[in-house]
Amino acid sequence: MTDYKETARVSSVPREEFPADRVEIFDHIMETRKLTFMADLFAMMAHSPGALEAVASVGEHVRFHSVLDEVLREMVICTVAQEVGNFYEWCHHIHRMPDDMREAVGTPAAEALPAPRGPALRFSRLVANNEAVDDALIDEIRASLGDQGLIDLTVMVGYYQLIGTFCTTLHVPIEEGLERPPFKK
Repeated sequence: MTDYKETARVSSVPREEFPADRVEIFDHIMETRKLTFMADLFAMMAHSPGALEAVASVGEHVRFHSVLDEVLREMVICTVAQEVGNFYEWCHHIHRMPDDMREAVGTPAAEALPAPRGPALRFSRLVANNEAVDDALIDEIRASLGDQGLIDLTVMVGYYQLIGTFCTTLHVPIEEGLERPPFKK
């Protein structure tokens, strides 16, 4: 299972308590992510409107505007979440991919998948653990995703490392009703 803690260390900020002159940040996050409620991750980050805006902007790029396809994006998110112990993001994203990929993500078998998936997931695991990435792996990713894909992948891993630090340090609670499948390790 996981030892992820969910006793929030800071409160969530509701929209009506968010600074009125910055409320467009709050609304933009809700709109771009098609949310019916503000996820606790962002609601807690809302104590710092500038941080919320900056972090959400990077997240918007890697989730909705990168060159990575939807399944690969979700697999990368779950790989990084597992590697950094971020059960919050794992629970939010593991259900967003096809069953066969859901079974593979977070396991050594995922890294054996054909390019770009396998190499991208190996890269994600290595970077999330601050391990060396050799030139051959970089070349393999560039061959299948191009330079933009390599950059988007690297930024995505960094973004989810940041989110992992935020969630695990501040004990961001997982919203009620969300399935909690265990990590794959």
